[in-house]
Amino acid sequence: MLRQRIATGVVLAALFIAAVFLLDTPWFSLVTGVLAGVAAWEWGRLAGMHRVIERILYLIVVTALLLVCYALRDTAWSQLLIMCAAFGWILVLVEVIAVEKGLVSLPASRPLKELLGLVILVPAWLALVMLHATGPESRLILLLPVVLVWVADSAAYFTGRRWGHSKLAPHISPGKTREGLYGALAASLVVALGWVLYDDIQGLNILIFLILCLVTVLASVLGDLLVSLMKRSAQVKDSGHLLPGHGGLLDRIDSLTAAMPVFAAGLLLIWSTHL
Repeated sequence: MLRQRIATGVVLAALFIAAVFLLDTPWFSLVTGVLAGVAAWEWGRLAGMHRVIERILYLIVVTALLLVCYALRDTAWSQLLIMCAAFGWILVLVEVIAVEKGLVSLPASRPLKELLGLVILVPAWLALVMLHATGPESRLILLLPVVLVWVADSAAYFTGRRWGHSKLAPHISPGKTREGLYGALAASLVVALGWVLYDDIQGLNILIFLILCLVTVLASVLGDLLVSLMKRSAQVKDSGHLLPGHGGLLDRIDSLTAAMPVFAAGLLLIWSTHL
């Protein structure tokens, strides 16, 4: 199972990197939009849409929103959406903590789950497109949050297996440990420091940048926990069966749904980057 998981991850990473550097933004938007549609299809299942027609209609809504966002990608509206999505994860954090502490029960409202899927998947896709559209010479910055998440996920997995004993959120995701989280933060910090050296970041900007990277990784953990919460609510182990060793596509990109808008919003806030 581990070999299969690693092999699938390597193939996905290679295809994504190729798409980032070989495709123009319209084609990149189309390819990632298809992936967002697959994730939306899987989310529909977790939200309680058991009839095919319901999930088709949900997919149509998601597609329409992606098209609107693509048309507005170079406007202030897209930046506002990214900022709202990033800060919206604070509400998700409150919900996750409340469920973990037993203050509220698992989410049961189907309309709320459906809406949550829209406000998570669409901004994450938009953040990818906006970062990609900065130009061929800047596309490495798009890979940075993705690499941070990949490294953090791997470090959390292996650190947790070796030293993990303190559960991070046992009622939501029993397999995650605090030691795994510490390993993820440490490994991602190494990646961030590597970028500091590569991009020759100086002075106070180093600290600001490292904080952004660590917040991005923390957000990725929250995205993972949210999907785990949805799966527990739906009483399923995986979001789907598309990827060998990983389950569904949503199981693979759950961390990125939070990491991408948070990272993009951080760039907008800290350096007033025009994306």
